[in-house]
Amino acid sequence: MRNVIMISTDQQQAGAMGCADPSYYTPRLDKLADRSVRFTGAISTSAQCSPSRASWMTGKFPHQVGVYQIGHVLDPQDWGIAKEFNRAGFETVYFGKWHLGLSPADHDFQVTDYRLDGLDLAGANPDPRYHSHQDALTTTQALNYLDDYDGGKHFFMKLCWYMPHPNTPQRGVPFERIGRYAERFPLEDMPVPGSFYEDDLSGKPPFQQERSATGESSLSEDIVREDAQKYRSMLALMDSYLGRLMDKLEAKGMLEDTVILFTSDHGDMQGAHRLRLKGVLPYKELYNVPLILYVPGQEPKRKVIPDLLSTSAVTGTLLDAAGIPVPEECEGGSLLPVLGRDAPPDGEHVFFEHYKAYWGHHPMIGVQTAEWKYVYYLDDQMEEMYDLRNDPDEIVNVAGKQEAEQSRIRLRHMVEDWWEATGAFTRQAIQDPESRWGQNSK
Repeated sequence: MRNVIMISTDQQQAGAMGCADPSYYTPRLDKLADRSVRFTGAISTSAQCSPSRASWMTGKFPHQVGVYQIGHVLDPQDWGIAKEFNRAGFETVYFGKWHLGLSPADHDFQVTDYRLDGLDLAGANPDPRYHSHQDALTTTQALNYLDDYDGGKHFFMKLCWYMPHPNTPQRGVPFERIGRYAERFPLEDMPVPGSFYEDDLSGKPPFQQERSATGESSLSEDIVREDAQKYRSMLALMDSYLGRLMDKLEAKGMLEDTVILFTSDHGDMQGAHRLRLKGVLPYKELYNVPLILYVPGQEPKRKVIPDLLSTSAVTGTLLDAAGIPVPEECEGGSLLPVLGRDAPPDGEHVFFEHYKAYWGHHPMIGVQTAEWKYVYYLDDQMEEMYDLRNDPDEIVNVAGKQEAEQSRIRLRHMVEDWWEATGAFTRQAIQDPESRWGQNSK
């Protein structure tokens, strides 16, 4: 058996790292990726915090555990990953963002707080209302736990950072600007996505155009560049925290006995398709997330794996890599068998879902294959479909076009069959009475 650390960020695109896009500065994440396997086809089960995190805890899709949106509570009576690690004799540890109602302790994590002496903000905002500050606290807890670790028993740690999720007390300024790193990203050098110019959202569901023209999503090039700068500065600070963690593991000689999985719950639009932040949208900027897996002693056939994979596999992968049999509750399975593949399998596909965002209730279910992305909006009874081979930036909605009709019908049946077979909306959500999100929803 091995120690296991799962590290997660919040709202990080798959390509938001230096080894994938040189406009980012993440040297320590790049170094981790170099010694690991990087899955570039990882698709989040849902592009919203709580539903996606429910999948990490359970190995299931959000609708299967009744966490459709923010404001829904993950039932602590259900099977969860901490319970399985506890059963195997591990110490289970949780530091950082939770966002599933109740607390990690209610889901059987044994250690959920730790000492904060030696706190180093390292450039984070001194105001505790900011996510950078909260992540500094979380990092210090993890470092102190590792510093005290005596090897008496194996541990499973979940270390969940908030960054680069937006959070500032200033209205209309969603992302933090980390001054220590901002100068590394001159505004004039910041990229603007091609779809900002190419996609007027015609042929898409009308609520997308409404979203792009109102409120925080009424964008200009200057706003997109400012967001890009701040987003990159937040990730650079996150990277420095990752570096401190990796240095601690190396100093204690623990790297050869510790599995590390790095991922994010969902991405961020960053101005793509003239949209900002996130929402009930199907685009790759939201669903394609980073996933890096370091397993000591493993010799994968490919260092960079583009196969389509669901983040519902995170749960089983963590158990499998620790040497614990993957229970049947983990429907997402494990990614370890993928390490032995030479190429993606024929017919690869992955499902995803979304229910409600703070600016709209548009429940959708979707499936992505190597060739297509198909989405059906359950209440709106609308469809989106993209030819990914010829339109990788998802500009032209081909749902309803004759040349795509046979594939549309096939994918519609595929996603509806999956939805019904996995329970659809039969699981009742538990409302969090303290959340404004918990009202007027299934």
